[in-house]
Amino acid sequence: MKSLQLSKPYLLVMVGMPGAGKTTFATQFAATFNAPLINYAELGELVGRNPDLAYRVADYTIDQLLRTKQTFIIDGPGDKQADRRQIIALAKHHGYTPLFIWVQTEPTTAEIRAVRQKGATMSKAAYDQRVAAFEFLTNLEPVLVISGKHTYSAQARTVLKKLVTDRPSVTEPKVPTPPPRSLPSRGRLIR
Repeated sequence: MKSLQLSKPYLLVMVGMPGAGKTTFATQFAATFNAPLINYAELGELVGRNPDLAYRVADYTIDQLLRTKQTFIIDGPGDKQADRRQIIALAKHHGYTPLFIWVQTEPTTAEIRAVRQKGATMSKAAYDQRVAAFEFLTNLEPVLVISGKHTYSAQARTVLKKLVTDRPSVTEPKVPTPPPRSLPSRGRLIR
């Protein structure tokens, strides 16, 4: 497998509706490039569906990964603009370039995948609640949109192209950011 060695470290954060294909893409991308993946849902399963403990474990792991200055992927927080602002501040404070990978799929397919497909664990009510709470990303956020219905290789090419051609803007002011105190509302984010 190839290693994801870039000239600057990225914090790749998967966002999108339930059933869009975020976890499928993140898992394949991480495996292809030997990149660490923090999957909040998987951590929740490992700690017995205790969301507070899952977030504490994720926060600790993220803190350790930020020290490596290597690109890694987070599959979990990012549905709310306030959460994304905290993630951006955290990434920049630690010298990372944040990138939200927004996986989009039409609602019918996403609902089938999340609620009705074999092995789906989400109820229709939980799905509807998550969809209603999702806050769309804006062009002011570092975002890359990929289709949840394209092949993995097409998705990966799109992401890799962004990672190797993304350059900081010459006119972008360098404003120091204070260290963030916590990650999105459900958990503590690293100091």
